[in-house]
Amino acid sequence: MIQIKDCVLAVKGNREDYLVEGMPPVLHDGKIKLNKEIIERNDWVKNSLSTSTKMFIYGLPKKILYPVDGKVIYIAHYPMNEDGRYRKHIKQATLEDNQEMFAGIEADVYFYGHTHEVVYHEKNQKYYINPGALGCPGKTNQAPYGILEIEKNKIQYQQCSVTYPVEEVIEDIEKVAFPGYESVLKLFYGKEECIKK
Repeated sequence: MIQIKDCVLAVKGNREDYLVEGMPPVLHDGKIKLNKEIIERNDWVKNSLSTSTKMFIYGLPKKILYPVDGKVIYIAHYPMNEDGRYRKHIKQATLEDNQEMFAGIEADVYFYGHTHEVVYHEKNQKYYINPGALGCPGKTNQAPYGILEIEKNKIQYQQCSVTYPVEEVIEDIEKVAFPGYESVLKLFYGKEECIKK
């Protein structure tokens, strides 16, 4: 679905970078050091992808400035510095954090992800939105997403959620048992104990 470019805008995030450009020695502003499990998991995913999918990921932009009805939407996995590195990783950004994160980027609406946390701030007709992680629900069965409407110079945003089949996903992950799957289940699905298959 994402590869149907006429109807979906997509940007490259840190995981996609790792797949096509390799793993950096330190992740998330130095908060996570590269280890064998992370490397093996990245290699497993990379080796599971088709050549055409890898080429599609490689070709994704890291940011998009998208004009809509007189407004400009900035879309990025996370804002970046001029050197191409992610700006300071802030899990639950305040309005002031968002203003600093997107300083120097001219837009009306700023969409980002990376932290998996829902964030919504608006000030002076500037909107800062992280709709949350659709595929990493934590200890809930609700997957967050948002709907942005721009019409006749008016911006409206609605934060939503959809029921996520968490138990089915956890079962599938346990069946596949890719490298480091236990850490993924703990970190992204809030599962403390996993059954090794």
